[in-house]
Amino acid sequence: MTVYVVIINSRRPNLLALRHMSARISDSVRPLIEIVARAEDESPKVAVQRVLSEIHRNRLLDKSIDFALDTRPLADRFGPSGAYEALRLLVADLGVGSFRPAIHTDEAPENLEEVRRATEKLHTGVCLRVRRPFAFNLSDSRVLLDQLEAVGETAERTDLVLDCGYFTSASETCTGVGGPLRHLLDIAWQSVTVVGGSFPSTEDLVKPAVPEVRRIPRREADLRCRISRLWNDVSYGDYGVDHPGPPPADDKWPPPNLRYTVGRQWSLYYWPKGTSRGNKGFFELCKRLVGSSDWPTYGTGFSWGDEQIARAACEDGGPGGSTEWKAYSLSHHLAAVVGMLREEACRAR
Repeated sequence: MTVYVVIINSRRPNLLALRHMSARISDSVRPLIEIVARAEDESPKVAVQRVLSEIHRNRLLDKSIDFALDTRPLADRFGPSGAYEALRLLVADLGVGSFRPAIHTDEAPENLEEVRRATEKLHTGVCLRVRRPFAFNLSDSRVLLDQLEAVGETAERTDLVLDCGYFTSASETCTGVGGPLRHLLDIAWQSVTVVGGSFPSTEDLVKPAVPEVRRIPRREADLRCRISRLWNDVSYGDYGVDHPGPPPADDKWPPPNLRYTVGRQWSLYYWPKGTSRGNKGFFELCKRLVGSSDWPTYGTGFSWGDEQIARAACEDGGPGGSTEWKAYSLSHHLAAVVGMLREEACRAR
Protein backbone atom coordinates (compact mmCIF):
# COMPACT_ATOMS: atom_id res chain seq x y z
CA MET A 1 0.00 0.00 0.00
CA THR A 2 1.19 3.52 -0.82
CA VAL A 3 1.94 5.46 2.39
CA TYR A 4 2.64 9.19 2.44
CA VAL A 5 3.45 11.04 5.68
CA VAL A 6 2.86 14.78 5.45
CA ILE A 7 4.00 16.95 8.36
CA ILE A 8 1.74 19.98 8.75
CA ASN A 9 0.89 22.39 11.53
CA SER A 10 -2.55 22.59 13.10
CA ARG A 11 -3.61 25.87 11.49
CA ARG A 12 -6.94 26.11 9.69
CA PRO A 13 -5.79 25.92 6.02
CA ASN A 14 -4.10 22.57 6.52
CA LEU A 15 -7.05 20.95 8.29
CA LEU A 16 -9.40 22.36 5.65
CA ALA A 17 -7.35 20.61 2.96
CA LEU A 18 -7.51 17.33 4.91
CA ARG A 19 -11.27 17.66 5.21
CA HIS A 20 -11.64 17.77 1.44
CA MET A 21 -9.41 14.82 0.58
CA SER A 22 -11.24 12.23 -1.48
CA ALA A 23 -11.24 8.65 -0.20
CA ARG A 24 -8.84 7.79 -3.01
CA ILE A 25 -6.29 10.21 -1.56
CA SER A 26 -6.97 9.90 2.19
CA ASP A 27 -6.42 6.13 2.11
CA SER A 28 -2.74 6.79 1.38
CA VAL A 29 -2.06 9.91 3.50
CA ARG A 30 -0.94 9.77 7.13
CA PRO A 31 -0.75 13.35 8.40
CA LEU A 32 1.54 14.17 11.30
CA ILE A 33 -0.05 17.31 12.75
CA GLU A 34 2.03 19.62 14.93
CA ILE A 35 -0.07 21.36 17.58
CA VAL A 36 1.06 24.99 17.47
CA ALA A 37 0.11 27.99 19.58
CA ARG A 38 -0.59 31.53 18.48
CA ALA A 39 1.39 34.44 19.89
CA GLU A 40 -1.56 35.51 22.01
CA ASP A 41 -2.23 32.07 23.54
CA GLU A 42 -1.67 32.20 27.30
CA SER A 43 -1.75 28.47 27.95
CA PRO A 44 -1.61 25.08 26.22
CA LYS A 45 -5.33 24.69 26.91
CA VAL A 46 -6.19 27.68 24.73
CA ALA A 47 -4.16 26.32 21.83
CA VAL A 48 -5.62 22.82 22.16
CA GLN A 49 -9.22 24.05 22.37
CA ARG A 50 -8.75 25.90 19.08
CA VAL A 51 -7.23 22.82 17.42
CA LEU A 52 -10.03 20.59 18.69
CA SER A 53 -12.56 23.05 17.32
CA GLU A 54 -10.91 22.80 13.89
CA ILE A 55 -10.69 18.99 14.03
CA HIS A 56 -14.41 18.76 14.74
CA ARG A 57 -15.34 21.54 12.30
CA ASN A 58 -13.52 19.70 9.52
CA ARG A 59 -14.89 16.28 10.57
CA LEU A 60 -11.52 14.60 10.54
CA LEU A 61 -12.74 11.80 12.79
CA ASP A 62 -15.72 11.15 10.51
CA LYS A 63 -13.38 10.75 7.54
CA SER A 64 -11.36 8.06 9.37
CA ILE A 65 -8.08 9.81 8.54
CA ASP A 66 -5.13 7.98 10.11
CA PHE A 67 -3.33 10.91 11.72
CA ALA A 68 -0.76 11.50 14.47
CA LEU A 69 -0.63 14.51 16.77
CA ASP A 70 2.64 16.03 17.96
CA THR A 71 2.39 18.31 20.99
CA ARG A 72 6.14 19.00 21.11
CA PRO A 73 5.80 22.59 19.78
CA LEU A 74 3.84 23.40 22.92
CA ALA A 75 6.73 22.13 25.05
CA ASP A 76 8.99 24.59 23.26
CA ARG A 77 6.54 27.37 24.16
CA PHE A 78 5.20 26.37 27.59
CA GLY A 79 7.73 23.80 28.82
CA PRO A 80 7.48 19.96 28.88
CA SER A 81 4.42 20.04 31.14
CA GLY A 82 2.59 22.04 28.47
CA ALA A 83 2.98 19.25 25.93
CA TYR A 84 1.73 16.59 28.34
CA GLU A 85 -1.21 18.74 29.45
CA ALA A 86 -2.13 19.15 25.78
CA LEU A 87 -1.94 15.39 25.23
CA ARG A 88 -4.32 14.77 28.16
CA LEU A 89 -6.83 17.25 26.72
CA LEU A 90 -6.62 15.73 23.24
CA VAL A 91 -7.15 12.18 24.50
CA ALA A 92 -10.07 13.20 26.73
CA ASP A 93 -11.86 14.93 23.86
CA LEU A 94 -11.07 12.72 20.85
CA GLY A 95 -11.24 9.33 22.56
CA VAL A 96 -10.25 5.76 21.77
CA GLY A 97 -8.76 5.03 18.36
CA SER A 98 -8.73 8.68 17.26
CA PHE A 99 -5.03 9.42 16.74
CA ARG A 100 -1.48 8.30 17.41
CA PRO A 101 0.65 10.41 19.79
CA ALA A 102 4.11 11.39 18.57
CA ILE A 103 7.15 10.89 20.78
CA HIS A 104 10.74 12.11 20.33
CA THR A 105 14.13 10.59 20.95
CA ASP A 106 15.27 13.35 23.31
CA GLU A 107 12.41 12.86 25.75
CA ALA A 108 13.63 11.27 28.98
CA PRO A 109 11.86 7.92 29.56
CA GLU A 110 10.85 9.00 33.07
CA ASN A 111 8.94 11.93 31.54
CA LEU A 112 6.91 9.72 29.23
CA GLU A 113 4.39 8.42 31.76
CA GLU A 114 1.71 10.72 30.35
CA VAL A 115 2.27 9.24 26.89
CA ARG A 116 2.03 5.73 28.34
CA ARG A 117 -1.35 6.56 29.85
CA ALA A 118 -2.46 8.03 26.51
CA THR A 119 -1.44 4.95 24.52
CA GLU A 120 -3.29 2.71 26.97
CA LYS A 121 -6.46 4.69 26.30
CA LEU A 122 -6.05 5.23 22.56
CA HIS A 123 -5.01 1.69 21.47
CA THR A 124 -3.49 3.10 18.27
CA GLY A 125 0.26 2.72 18.62
CA VAL A 126 2.63 5.68 18.36
CA CYS A 127 4.62 7.76 15.92
CA LEU A 128 8.33 7.90 16.84
CA ARG A 129 9.81 11.05 15.29
CA VAL A 130 13.59 11.06 15.00
CA ARG A 131 14.87 14.52 14.05
CA ARG A 132 18.05 15.57 12.36
CA PRO A 133 20.90 15.46 13.42
CA PHE A 134 19.96 12.46 15.60
CA ALA A 135 18.49 10.75 12.52
CA PHE A 136 21.90 10.97 10.81
CA ASN A 137 23.97 9.81 13.78
CA LEU A 138 21.91 6.92 15.11
CA SER A 139 24.35 4.04 15.49
CA ASP A 140 22.23 1.81 17.73
CA SER A 141 18.50 1.09 17.60
CA ARG A 142 18.40 0.36 21.33
CA VAL A 143 17.67 3.98 22.25
CA LEU A 144 14.53 3.90 20.11
CA LEU A 145 13.34 0.63 21.58
CA ASP A 146 13.91 2.05 25.07
CA GLN A 147 11.59 4.95 24.21
CA LEU A 148 8.91 2.52 23.08
CA GLU A 149 9.29 0.41 26.20
CA ALA A 150 8.81 3.54 28.30
CA VAL A 151 5.39 4.16 26.70
CA GLY A 152 4.37 0.49 26.62
CA GLU A 153 4.55 0.07 22.85
CA THR A 154 6.34 -2.17 20.37
CA ALA A 155 8.04 -1.56 17.03
CA GLU A 156 5.26 -3.47 15.27
CA ARG A 157 2.79 -0.77 16.39
CA THR A 158 5.11 2.17 15.67
CA ASP A 159 5.42 4.43 12.65
CA LEU A 160 9.09 5.44 12.59
CA VAL A 161 9.67 8.86 11.01
CA LEU A 162 13.23 9.97 10.19
CA ASP A 163 12.76 13.72 9.95
CA CYS A 164 15.53 15.40 7.94
CA GLY A 165 13.96 18.85 8.30
CA TYR A 166 15.00 21.48 5.78
CA PHE A 167 17.64 20.35 3.30
CA THR A 168 19.33 21.67 0.19
CA SER A 169 21.10 18.54 -1.08
CA ALA A 170 19.23 15.31 -1.77
CA SER A 171 22.46 13.32 -2.16
CA GLU A 172 23.88 14.47 1.20
CA THR A 173 20.56 13.84 2.94
CA CYS A 174 20.31 10.34 1.47
CA THR A 175 23.84 9.62 2.65
CA GLY A 176 23.01 10.99 6.09
CA VAL A 177 20.06 8.67 6.71
CA GLY A 178 21.66 5.75 4.89
CA GLY A 179 23.75 4.48 7.79
CA PRO A 180 20.89 4.40 10.32
CA LEU A 181 18.48 2.86 7.81
CA ARG A 182 20.76 -0.12 7.30
CA HIS A 183 20.21 -1.32 10.86
CA LEU A 184 16.78 0.20 11.51
CA LEU A 185 15.24 -1.89 8.72
CA ASP A 186 16.25 -5.06 10.57
CA ILE A 187 13.43 -4.26 13.02
CA ALA A 188 9.78 -5.01 12.21
CA TRP A 189 8.36 -1.47 12.40
CA GLN A 190 4.79 -0.77 11.33
CA SER A 191 6.31 1.64 8.81
CA VAL A 192 9.54 3.54 8.20
CA THR A 193 9.38 6.96 6.51
CA VAL A 194 12.04 9.46 5.51
CA VAL A 195 10.67 13.01 5.63
CA GLY A 196 12.28 16.24 4.45
CA GLY A 197 11.34 19.63 3.10
CA SER A 198 13.00 22.08 0.72
CA PHE A 199 10.41 24.84 0.33
CA PRO A 200 12.09 28.19 1.14
CA SER A 201 11.27 30.12 4.29
CA THR A 202 9.08 33.20 4.10
CA GLU A 203 12.15 35.37 4.73
CA ASP A 204 13.96 33.81 1.76
CA LEU A 205 11.11 34.38 -0.69
CA VAL A 206 11.65 37.69 -2.44
CA LYS A 207 8.25 39.21 -3.16
CA PRO A 208 8.09 40.50 -6.74
CA ALA A 209 6.57 43.86 -7.61
CA VAL A 210 4.66 42.47 -10.60
CA PRO A 211 2.72 39.23 -11.19
CA GLU A 212 5.15 36.35 -11.44
CA VAL A 213 5.31 32.57 -11.74
CA ARG A 214 8.49 31.33 -10.09
CA ARG A 215 9.79 27.75 -10.42
CA ILE A 216 11.25 26.24 -7.24
CA PRO A 217 12.91 22.78 -7.27
CA ARG A 218 11.22 20.13 -5.16
CA ARG A 219 14.31 18.41 -3.78
CA GLU A 220 12.02 16.04 -1.89
CA ALA A 221 11.26 14.33 -5.21
CA ASP A 222 14.98 13.85 -5.88
CA LEU A 223 15.48 12.49 -2.36
CA ARG A 224 12.61 10.07 -2.90
CA CYS A 225 14.19 8.74 -6.09
CA ARG A 226 17.47 8.10 -4.30
CA ILE A 227 15.85 6.47 -1.25
CA SER A 228 13.52 4.22 -3.27
CA ARG A 229 16.38 2.91 -5.43
CA LEU A 230 18.18 1.73 -2.29
CA TRP A 231 15.28 0.78 0.00
CA ASN A 232 11.94 0.10 -1.66
CA ASP A 233 10.22 -0.54 1.69
CA VAL A 234 10.87 2.99 3.00
CA SER A 235 7.93 5.38 2.69
CA TYR A 236 7.93 8.98 1.51
CA GLY A 237 7.19 12.08 3.57
CA ASP A 238 7.40 15.86 3.21
CA TYR A 239 6.20 19.13 4.71
CA GLY A 240 3.43 19.73 2.19
CA VAL A 241 3.75 23.22 0.73
CA ASP A 242 5.45 24.74 3.77
CA HIS A 243 8.99 25.34 4.94
CA PRO A 244 10.02 23.00 7.78
CA GLY A 245 10.16 24.64 11.16
CA PRO A 246 7.87 26.87 13.20
CA PRO A 247 5.17 28.62 11.17
CA PRO A 248 5.79 32.31 10.46
CA ALA A 249 3.78 35.02 12.15
CA ASP A 250 0.34 35.41 10.64
CA ASP A 251 0.27 37.68 7.59
CA LYS A 252 -3.36 38.74 7.70
CA TRP A 253 -3.40 40.40 4.30
CA PRO A 254 -0.99 38.61 1.96
CA PRO A 255 -1.29 39.12 -1.81
CA PRO A 256 -2.93 36.37 -3.87
CA ASN A 257 -0.62 33.40 -4.25
CA LEU A 258 -0.58 29.64 -4.86
CA ARG A 259 2.16 27.10 -4.21
CA TYR A 260 1.39 24.67 -7.00
CA THR A 261 3.12 21.29 -7.15
CA VAL A 262 4.08 20.22 -10.68
CA GLY A 263 6.24 17.10 -10.92
CA ARG A 264 9.64 17.80 -9.41
CA GLN A 265 9.05 21.49 -8.83
CA TRP A 266 6.68 24.02 -7.35
CA SER A 267 5.22 26.78 -9.46
CA LEU A 268 4.81 29.75 -7.13
CA TYR A 269 2.08 32.01 -8.51
CA TYR A 270 2.34 35.44 -6.91
CA TRP A 271 0.06 38.39 -7.72
CA PRO A 272 0.95 41.63 -5.87
CA LYS A 273 -2.10 43.61 -4.82
CA GLY A 274 -0.76 46.85 -6.26
CA THR A 275 -1.17 45.51 -9.78
CA SER A 276 -4.82 44.49 -9.49
CA ARG A 277 -7.99 44.78 -7.42
CA GLY A 278 -6.94 43.49 -4.00
CA ASN A 279 -7.86 39.83 -3.47
CA LYS A 280 -9.67 39.84 -6.81
CA GLY A 281 -6.23 39.47 -8.34
CA PHE A 282 -6.68 35.81 -7.38
CA PHE A 283 -9.11 35.52 -10.30
CA GLU A 284 -6.37 36.66 -12.68
CA LEU A 285 -3.86 34.31 -11.07
CA CYS A 286 -6.19 31.33 -11.51
CA LYS A 287 -6.91 32.19 -15.13
CA ARG A 288 -3.17 32.18 -15.76
CA LEU A 289 -2.76 28.81 -14.03
CA VAL A 290 -5.70 27.08 -15.72
CA GLY A 291 -4.45 28.21 -19.11
CA SER A 292 -0.88 27.01 -18.50
CA SER A 293 0.93 23.71 -18.94
CA ASP A 294 0.93 23.38 -15.12
CA TRP A 295 -2.79 22.58 -15.15
CA PRO A 296 -3.32 18.81 -14.70
CA THR A 297 -4.85 16.65 -17.40
CA TYR A 298 -7.72 15.69 -15.09
CA GLY A 299 -8.49 19.35 -14.44
CA THR A 300 -11.10 19.87 -11.75
CA GLY A 301 -11.21 16.12 -11.07
CA PHE A 302 -7.64 16.13 -9.82
CA SER A 303 -8.43 17.51 -6.35
CA TRP A 304 -10.82 19.70 -4.40
CA GLY A 305 -8.24 22.46 -4.57
CA ASP A 306 -8.15 22.32 -8.35
CA GLU A 307 -11.94 22.46 -8.46
CA GLN A 308 -11.86 25.67 -6.43
CA ILE A 309 -9.08 27.15 -8.59
CA ALA A 310 -11.13 26.47 -11.72
CA ARG A 311 -14.15 28.18 -10.15
CA ALA A 312 -12.05 31.22 -9.33
CA ALA A 313 -10.76 31.31 -12.90
CA CYS A 314 -14.40 31.69 -13.98
CA GLU A 315 -14.98 34.28 -11.23
CA ASP A 316 -17.64 31.97 -9.79
CA GLY A 317 -17.95 33.12 -6.17
CA GLY A 318 -15.51 35.23 -4.18
CA PRO A 319 -11.71 35.19 -4.38
CA GLY A 320 -11.23 33.97 -0.82
CA GLY A 321 -8.16 34.83 1.22
CA SER A 322 -4.95 33.36 2.56
CA THR A 323 -6.72 30.49 4.37
CA GLU A 324 -8.38 29.29 1.19
CA TRP A 325 -5.33 29.79 -1.04
CA LYS A 326 -3.10 27.71 1.23
CA ALA A 327 -5.80 25.02 1.52
CA TYR A 328 -6.14 24.83 -2.29
CA SER A 329 -2.36 24.53 -2.64
CA LEU A 330 -2.10 21.72 -0.09
CA SER A 331 -5.12 19.90 -1.50
CA HIS A 332 -3.51 19.81 -4.94
CA HIS A 333 -0.15 18.83 -3.46
CA LEU A 334 -1.57 15.83 -1.59
CA ALA A 335 -3.19 14.53 -4.76
CA ALA A 336 -0.03 15.14 -6.81
CA VAL A 337 2.21 13.26 -4.36
CA VAL A 338 -0.15 10.30 -3.98
CA GLY A 339 -0.34 10.09 -7.78
CA MET A 340 3.46 10.16 -8.02
CA LEU A 341 3.83 7.37 -5.45
CA ARG A 342 1.24 5.19 -7.15
CA GLU A 343 2.97 5.58 -10.49
CA GLU A 344 6.23 4.62 -8.80
CA ALA A 345 4.59 1.51 -7.31
CA CYS A 346 3.21 0.48 -10.72
CA ARG A 347 6.64 0.78 -12.35
CA ALA A 348 8.16 -1.37 -9.61
CA ARG A 349 5.81 -4.30 -10.26
